[in-house]
Amino acid sequence: MCFCGDPCKMERSDEEDTYRRRYWMCANWAFDPPEKAIIRGELEPPPLCDFEEWIDTEVKPEDRAHLEGCKEFDREIERRIALRKKEEEERKAKIEEERARIAALNKVEREIKLARAKRAKAAL
Repeated sequence: MCFCGDPCKMERSDEEDTYRRRYWMCANWAFDPPEKAIIRGELEPPPLCDFEEWIDTEVKPEDRAHLEGCKEFDREIERRIALRKKEEEERKAKIEEERARIAALNKVEREIKLARAKRAKAAL
C-alpha cells in the first residue's frame, strides 16, 4: 500500500541508466483513464501521489546486453537510412545531369537544322 492508502503497482523502467529495473509506484502516480470516460465526464482524476521505490538495485547483465543490442540496431538503421538517402540524391543528380545533356544535344541539333534551313533558303 502507498502512503496515500491506494495499492501500488509494479513497473519497469525504460530509461537507459535504469533499463528494465523494477520499481513500485502508486497507482495514482500515472493516472491515465480511458478517453471515453473523460469525454463523458464520468471520471475525475484521483489525487496524484509521487511514491516510487526501487525493487531492483542494479540493471541485470542480460538487460544491459539487450539495451546495447537495441542501440546497435538503431545505429544500423540510421546508417542504412543515410546510405539510402545518399544513393537517392546521387540517382537524382545523375538523372538531372542526363536531362541537361539531352537538352544541350537537342539545342545543338536545332541550331544545326536552323543553319541548314538558312543556307537552303539563301541558295534559292
